[in-house]
Amino acid sequence: MEYDSYATKRGALVGDVPSVSIVTIVLNAARTLERTIASVQAQSFSSIEHVLVDGDSADGSLDIIRRMARPQDYWISEKDCGISDAFNKGVAMTRGRYVLILNADDWLSPDQIAHSVATLEKSGADFVFGDLVFYEGDRPLFRYGGDPQYEKVIRRRWPSVGHPTLLASRRCFERVGLFDPIYRNAMDYDWLLRLHCAGARGVYCPDVVGHMTHDGVSNLQFARTIEEVRRIVVAHGRDPVVAALEANFRRVKTQIAQPVKRRGAPLYRLVRRTINPSYRPVGVSK
Repeated sequence: MEYDSYATKRGALVGDVPSVSIVTIVLNAARTLERTIASVQAQSFSSIEHVLVDGDSADGSLDIIRRMARPQDYWISEKDCGISDAFNKGVAMTRGRYVLILNADDWLSPDQIAHSVATLEKSGADFVFGDLVFYEGDRPLFRYGGDPQYEKVIRRRWPSVGHPTLLASRRCFERVGLFDPIYRNAMDYDWLLRLHCAGARGVYCPDVVGHMTHDGVSNLQFARTIEEVRRIVVAHGRDPVVAALEANFRRVKTQIAQPVKRRGAPLYRLVRRTINPSYRPVGVSK
């Protein structure tokens, strides 16, 4: 998809161009959307526009957008062809030097954008990312640390680079384009891998902390996500047999983990922390 294919929808705009554009896609998200928008408006970094792409919601989401959108924000409401299509519409309508994707059930820490912009401008990196706190309802479950050495694993699996923490320079989209609509769950991994293969450099900042519910599409539909990751790594040169074995291992691991998680949370946390150093329980004893 061409980078500027939706840009003309914005028309002529008056005022300063913001430093940061945050894109939120929405479909019947009235239960969580207000928290997402409020977290953007509460940022200590002020030069931010919020682009909201509503997929013709029928649950009151559009009323929330109309009520909360500020003069510098922009929104549209129309049917789309899926998550990637909605992402692409939003990104193509941004004006900022930096862009972040924030889904309608995710939210930001108050200083998150300030830390991200400062890190990018100091390091000269193409994108920055941090840690992600996962929630069940309003209760924090665990903090998933970003991987400073993500480039060592990105060609074989989805690294610990949480998209609600990833602030990217506009030149990233200009370099590799937008999200591939063929993927319904792992489109952000495909985009990140394409960016890596194009020579872009990311940097980890522990002060950047995002927040996310643990019932998003990629979590609930883990089998489809694993299959899409397999297809993506093969498309980028991974041996198909090796990729299939790795995908099967992840399916089995996830299938085993779910009942253990439900019936023995302390054991689940212990095992997960042992095999994944990025995993840190929140609000529970070690």
